[in-house]
Amino acid sequence: MKYETIVLSEERNVTLTTYMIEGSAGYQEFIKRPLVLICPGGGYSHLSKREAEPIAMRYLSAGIHAAILLYGIQEHAVAPGPLKDIAQAVAFLRDRADEYCIDNDSIYVCGFSAGAHVACQLGVFWNNPELLPEYKENPERVKPNGMILAYPVIDLHASATHLDIGIRPGTDINDVYYDQKHPKMPLSEMIVMDEKEGRYFINFEKSMNAYIFDGMYTPEQEDFYSLQNQVSSDTPPAFIWHAGGDGLISPTNSLDLASALYKHGIPVELHLYDGGNHGISLADHTTAGCPNDYYPYAKSWMQHSIDWILSRSGLEKQILDSFNS
Repeated sequence: MKYETIVLSEERNVTLTTYMIEGSAGYQEFIKRPLVLICPGGGYSHLSKREAEPIAMRYLSAGIHAAILLYGIQEHAVAPGPLKDIAQAVAFLRDRADEYCIDNDSIYVCGFSAGAHVACQLGVFWNNPELLPEYKENPERVKPNGMILAYPVIDLHASATHLDIGIRPGTDINDVYYDQKHPKMPLSEMIVMDEKEGRYFINFEKSMNAYIFDGMYTPEQEDFYSLQNQVSSDTPPAFIWHAGGDGLISPTNSLDLASALYKHGIPVELHLYDGGNHGISLADHTTAGCPNDYYPYAKSWMQHSIDWILSRSGLEKQILDSFNS
């Protein structure tokens, strides 16, 4: 395996870690493989390790290259910064397709939660010369061949606005511990009082969106980066899955995106599981950090996504044909 970490931007703390399968004499030496570029979630304030290397290992075990993008977060999460990060990563990989034995027509972006918002941005904006002027002469250089989106943030109006994190009655708003606080968003916007219960709840939507817009934002900004509004006939195919019990990022995010793709004639596969929570990653014991992360009923998503990639790529045919060459 060719494992290396490349610093794409020291200033923005953006890195790309590659997990490339290396053939050898007598073993699939010159096979061009699909690649999955993985963007972990974390609400644009941090990056989840549970949605990074464990995902890469599963794709590797299926004979698919993987890479993990640690895109800009916190002060570097301001749009279109993360979009530029993922575009740079795809360009880097596509430019080295021969070196890494990557099938240039099978580069997939895969994102979880906020990472799916980053991945889907590239899917809808890859040929937008205003957002990505660096690639306007050759936008196909950064175009993903497909998107794998796990419990994605798509509609910036459709995240939890009344999230219960167990704040007790009588707690002063300034004493609320909440790791998603944005320094430029007023506490009164992120932490809201429920008069009926007499205690504070979290407006996660405002807190997360603040990272995208560096504080307060307008409805027009929110609409523009609600990506179901940006789907076009140029958007690549998508594999989408969501847990029906997700109380943080509403399943309507996935449903609305799937509907927009369908209306534009873009192939889409959607899996909406009954029950489950947000952020369940592989949904099995390997990525469970607490009981809410364990929902094995949904673990089939990974094999389904592998099958989806294989059905769209020529990997299996390449391998079988190589036996006769």
